[in-house]
Amino acid sequence: MQLYRKVKVLKDKGRLESFSGEGSERKLVISIYFQAPPNQIDERKTEMKYTEIFQPCEQRVVELLKDIGMNMELLGTHITNVLNSNVPQNLRSTYPVIIYTPALGLDRDLYMYNIEELAKQGFMVFTISAPHEAMFTVFPNGEYVHQSEKMRQIGSDNYSELNELVSIRKKDIQLLLDLLPILNTKDETLQGCIELDKIALIGHSLGGIAALEVAMQDERIQASVLLDPSMQLYREEYVERKRMPLTLMLRQEASNLEQLKQKLGEEIASKFIQGQERLFQKLCGYGYFVKIHKASHMSFSDMPLFEEDTVLSHKTREIHEIINKTVTAFLEGCLVKQTNSFSSVMGNGEGTISIINGLGEKI
Repeated sequence: MQLYRKVKVLKDKGRLESFSGEGSERKLVISIYFQAPPNQIDERKTEMKYTEIFQPCEQRVVELLKDIGMNMELLGTHITNVLNSNVPQNLRSTYPVIIYTPALGLDRDLYMYNIEELAKQGFMVFTISAPHEAMFTVFPNGEYVHQSEKMRQIGSDNYSELNELVSIRKKDIQLLLDLLPILNTKDETLQGCIELDKIALIGHSLGGIAALEVAMQDERIQASVLLDPSMQLYREEYVERKRMPLTLMLRQEASNLEQLKQKLGEEIASKFIQGQERLFQKLCGYGYFVKIHKASHMSFSDMPLFEEDTVLSHKTREIHEIINKTVTAFLEGCLVKQTNSFSSVMGNGEGTISIINGLGEKI
């Protein structure tokens, strides 16, 4: 299945950049992924290498990933399903929308395993950058934004600073939501192709909390998928709940208090479980909590594919297959069929997924 990718820059003229200290307006870069229409499939076109996603700063990104310990052989040989060619001017199709917001420190496109699967299933996927917060951000004009020094100094227990990052992410998501009707009217490629009444959010870690808060407040959102969200940052008291959209939370293997203490420490683990329990009560009748067996926190991104060796890469691919199956089934039910048909997946996933409650216990 061939996919296209379009990159655009968004500017929020009413908001100043929080990290740069230059008084400049907030500027984001988004990637837009969509399936090639049947009449525009070109077998002569080649797919992009994974590293080409980061053009025109591919070499700088590769060097950074090498410095943090990525396996260059695995990274360099990975091929995407995205065509290395110009996008068509007229798609002549319509697409439900997925907006993707990444984990703390990660680039918007380090989720290709899931982005590609969603695009193959007929969704248009918008990934939103987190400039100055992510370890790198590449703009199409060649601008390369490093992670800010302020960002590197934020501790895992600095809740005020982390909550501020959540607030920034929420505004970034809402900026894109506000611009979708304009893209649907004026963009030469996307004109008339965006199904504005079928929008879902996906967020990982801190991005999962931002996605949750936007989904609870913004009536344009029909569903949300939370990939191992940072529940210690859940701020129920700050959310003006208008309604609860259908929500799917996917958790890593370590999901109860004792398991989380070993990874996060007692204080953060306790806050995490408290936040999860409060959300579990709110989601009664509106969603699912699901544990993915053998998954770690970073399994919800592409990173483990390139971290060590082929054994870990193979294990990660198996986990990704389970995540893809679960997420696509949920979103197809919410946005395409507009019914919650997700329960049928549960019976097929025995041994790989478990429904859990707010305390991380298997139901």
